[in-house]
Amino acid sequence: MSVFRSETVACPLCGSEIDVDLVVSVNADRRPDLRAAILDNSFQRQACPSCGANFRIDPEFTYMDMGRGQYIGVWPLAERARWRACAEQTQQAFDAALGAEASPEARRLGERMQPRVVFGWPALIEKILARGAGIDDATLEVAKIAAMSSGGESPLPGERELRLVGVDDQTLTLGWVSSAEGRLGEALAVPRQLITDIEAEPAAWQELRADVAEGLMVDFQREMLADDE
Repeated sequence: MSVFRSETVACPLCGSEIDVDLVVSVNADRRPDLRAAILDNSFQRQACPSCGANFRIDPEFTYMDMGRGQYIGVWPLAERARWRACAEQTQQAFDAALGAEASPEARRLGERMQPRVVFGWPALIEKILARGAGIDDATLEVAKIAAMSSGGESPLPGERELRLVGVDDQTLTLGWVSSAEGRLGEALAVPRQLITDIEAEPAAWQELRADVAEGLMVDFQREMLADDE
């Protein structure tokens, strides 16, 4: 089931206190409407009754989609410098619920799940889009690097993230997304064939793939996006 708790948050513009239902966990199997709301950027978005500001609460919850094999620890952007510690906490939570420390029945369910950790809404949306399109997330990260090496710009550490923002049968749309506001800037259209080409030559990409796929945070930008502690 999906779980919410009542919380009071401050409007980021005027500081007024607002009562909200803050998400603790999302079960996308039982609540596909919440998955859809995450993808259309409406989930956990609030309007301040005092000043009218519209803002989105920084995420901190567990996202689970048994049908698609996803278990994602979703963390606020402010925590990304601690990505290793957050990944460890997410792994511990997974192990307790569906992994090594769970009941035999739960472990059988967990065998179909792929634990991951992300920071901020754009990173979560990317994981959901990729899995929905049948794209392996490690292959996607390698494709980003390949696309950038053929003339794309380099990310600005802590400011913008290169994220999958759209996908169809022919094209991957990669967008430079503002880390803080989540606003989409310049977009890059990449042939989806690039995914097929990478997967067709595993040996050629093995070292790079192993690097981006180490641990629960599968993201080539993880070091660059981590603010100095």
